[in-house]
Amino acid sequence: MTDVKVYNGNQIGGCITVVSSSKAKVMIDFGENLPGAEAADPAFDWEAERVDAVLFTHYHGDHIGRFREIPRSVPLYMGRVTRQVMTTIAEYTKDTKALQILQDDTRVHEIKAAESFAVKDIRITPYLVDHSAFDAYMYLLETPDKTILHTGDFRGHGHRGKSLIEMIDKYIRRRGKRKVDVLLIEGTMLSRLTEKVYSEADMLKDCIRLFQEHRYVFLICSSTNADTLATFYQAAAKNRIKMYAHPYVCEQISHFREAEAEYRKSADKNRGTAGGDHRIYDFKYVYPYAPGKVIPAYGNLKKDMTQEEIMRDEGFCIVIKAEEPYRKWIDRFKDLNPVVVYSMWEGYLNPGHKAYNEKYKAFLDWCGHVQYMHTSGHATAGLLAEVINAVKPTESIYPIHTENAKELERLHIKEELRGKIRYGEKQSWGCEKGNVKK
Repeated sequence: MTDVKVYNGNQIGGCITVVSSSKAKVMIDFGENLPGAEAADPAFDWEAERVDAVLFTHYHGDHIGRFREIPRSVPLYMGRVTRQVMTTIAEYTKDTKALQILQDDTRVHEIKAAESFAVKDIRITPYLVDHSAFDAYMYLLETPDKTILHTGDFRGHGHRGKSLIEMIDKYIRRRGKRKVDVLLIEGTMLSRLTEKVYSEADMLKDCIRLFQEHRYVFLICSSTNADTLATFYQAAAKNRIKMYAHPYVCEQISHFREAEAEYRKSADKNRGTAGGDHRIYDFKYVYPYAPGKVIPAYGNLKKDMTQEEIMRDEGFCIVIKAEEPYRKWIDRFKDLNPVVVYSMWEGYLNPGHKAYNEKYKAFLDWCGHVQYMHTSGHATAGLLAEVINAVKPTESIYPIHTENAKELERLHIKEELRGKIRYGEKQSWGCEKGNVKK
């Protein structure tokens, strides 16, 4: 008898799913609550639950941030880039415990799109999807009596989201030959229905124009948001402008570049991926920021020049954080009237929002004129409806990773599917400190 429990499904961040069969128990994600969350991270009784494996959908902290707490005996499953990104974070933060876990090949198992594996009597197949994390997966879990699809976080307006519905139909549903009993679907945007969704393709066009008009740009962007970094990189490259960043950011970007060829090959075959143009991640000219470094003459560079001299001559796109140490980076080029672009969620800048970040706001106020260019990492209401209609779950639909689950009923989905939306009748939807709310 298959059982599904969801902890903190009624909030964005820190959502945990546990699927149990007669022989196995598998957890999907074990992350931290988002900044500003009122509730504490839910406790989990590892001794009582006896989990056989933890699957991570991607490397965002609200999905993987508590992996250090997982008992040593529990195997961890994640994508290669997720492992690389998390390892780089641990190295730069000197997190010895995290490094020990991530470097343990006997414990960490790397997954690949459309390659199935088993945890006792549960067969698991990951499918690569478009998200603001480079290496994000849906999981199909097949127990002896149920088939369950957990979407993880996904979207359709990034560089890899063009054929999501086709992938679901061809590989998950197998053109209708395989049924899905239970769908657990993220609903982040259900509480942001009035928010205009800006696609990566549209932002790329706007970025190209930006670099045509302004050759000196500071970009405030997450170091692990591969799509947005790629958008700005490609726009700068089209205008013969190079990208510069802290060595840590350069290392994260190197992971995306190294994986790009393999991901493109997989996408070209459409083997369990959401498709898209993976060549956009071919970061060729990204340099660690070191303005005083002397660059020897080569190619079109007729004489030895410092990095700063080259940047002033050619232009630049410099990736920074909205933090105090980066003020001196901007100050160094103030005479060029550089443009500062904020490409993160604007909720961090809203004093009325629980995720408000006072330091971010102070930094941007200091910058003065700032341009805002950002794409959401989550599915629109329209795409949520398309996914539900494509999956056609036979029994239940459970909204997770959302603060406004009831909005799911208002989506344009078939009436028979609308009647399958559940908010806790058969699952433990929303838990606090490990105590199930029925």
